[in-house]
Amino acid sequence: MVASKTSILSSKVHSGEPVKLAFHYNTQAITKFINSLFIKVLSQNDMNYLQGMIETIIREMVINAVKANSKRVYFKKMNLDINNAFQYQQGMENFKAYMISNMNSMPVELKESGYKVELLLKKSDQGFKIIVKNNAGLLPFEEERIKLRIDKAREYTDFTDIYMDITDDQEGEGLGIPLTILFLKNSGFSDDSFSIKSSGDVTESVLDIPLKTRPAEIMSIIQKQIVSEVNELPTFPEHIIQLQTICREKDVAINRIADKISLDPSLTASVMKLANSAGFITSRHIDTIKDAVTIIGLKNLNALLVVTATRKIMDDRFSSFRDVWNHCNKAAFYARNIALEKKLKDAAEKVFLASLLHDLGKIVLLSANPELTEHISEVTVKRQMRTSTVLEEITMGISHSAIGKMIAEKWNFPEYISEAIEFHHCPLNACAEHKAVVYITYLANVMCLLEERKFDFMYMEDDVLKFFGIPDEDEFNRIHEKLKGLYVSQPVF
Repeated sequence: MVASKTSILSSKVHSGEPVKLAFHYNTQAITKFINSLFIKVLSQNDMNYLQGMIETIIREMVINAVKANSKRVYFKKMNLDINNAFQYQQGMENFKAYMISNMNSMPVELKESGYKVELLLKKSDQGFKIIVKNNAGLLPFEEERIKLRIDKAREYTDFTDIYMDITDDQEGEGLGIPLTILFLKNSGFSDDSFSIKSSGDVTESVLDIPLKTRPAEIMSIIQKQIVSEVNELPTFPEHIIQLQTICREKDVAINRIADKISLDPSLTASVMKLANSAGFITSRHIDTIKDAVTIIGLKNLNALLVVTATRKIMDDRFSSFRDVWNHCNKAAFYARNIALEKKLKDAAEKVFLASLLHDLGKIVLLSANPELTEHISEVTVKRQMRTSTVLEEITMGISHSAIGKMIAEKWNFPEYISEAIEFHHCPLNACAEHKAVVYITYLANVMCLLEERKFDFMYMEDDVLKFFGIPDEDEFNRIHEKLKGLYVSQPVF
């Protein structure tokens, strides 16, 4: 399976072995394969917050390489001299239309003409080097135009500064190069981390990704702001802490718990709602707190206490992020049912709670700079990128997973929850003790992201699929479709 191949290649990169891919045209399958490889490479190095940026930059590098080769094929086919300034201008007037109308035939034409693109990825102690090479040298005026683009892009200070370049996209680098340079600058990369050079019949675009993506002085400012946000979060209310303590006592009286719950109207409503939900089948309507506690059990009650306190604190301090909570609710439902499907009953309650809380850090991250969030959202729509969240992380220089872990530690969450929050995008980094919980949380999150069109099966970690005995995409889809059907009739509280 393709997922297996990208997992093998990412392991080779991680061990320091160079990996090279060669192709003639950037088909959808090739693009997904490249994205899958880089997602796994970044995951192994806990650099997922760079995923959106790297994906965008690599796409621009590959597209420009393919376009440069295609341009040579096109000019030859049209009997135009690409070195003649007048004929060059004449040919470029219809080049974009030609590319669009000949998307299906271009791979064959490029192959028959001997044009190809090579992508090289290698790791060192300092970071990663990505080289995209095509066998068509830049013309002098092409090289000069690209140099001017790069120099101009280095003057930009804000995402909206690049809008002026959107209309000038004849060569394909109108927006691509400014966006690339701005991404790199806002992530603390050095000016020379991206370059394009040509020699003879070869053009290379090079991207250097340091393992440390920001200068210390910049990183300290951003992290100080985030740490301050987390440190200022209040602790859980005293009555919630007392209830949690009571729930851990042996032979505790249900009346005692019910009396304590009744002092909190919001918590009472949540308990009654959960007891009367489709998840707890009873022959009658539950209308007392005592009966509700008896029906849902102390483990579910404790989970409800954690979630209720967490959501109240986060919603009181930050703007409402209903989409984030809805995503977490569905992920929690999927996680518990995946555990039951795979006969991991002991993990079912753990993964439910871990998945409910896995995106806590995203709320803090998206609240850190509302104005910047708005700017990034505009660029995201115009570039048809998968999500604006990744761009937020690039700008802040810290992942929502890392922020979530900080919150989990502040509130003394169990270690399995902290691990699930930290590694829900890079499950292979989980310790052996909590591997099952992290893997299930990852799988449930992936299913939700697939539904939100923010993920593709090709990006899946093969080791996770093997752990659950999922042999292929068909079996994965069978499980996913089953869970989607159940969720419609059994929503989580």
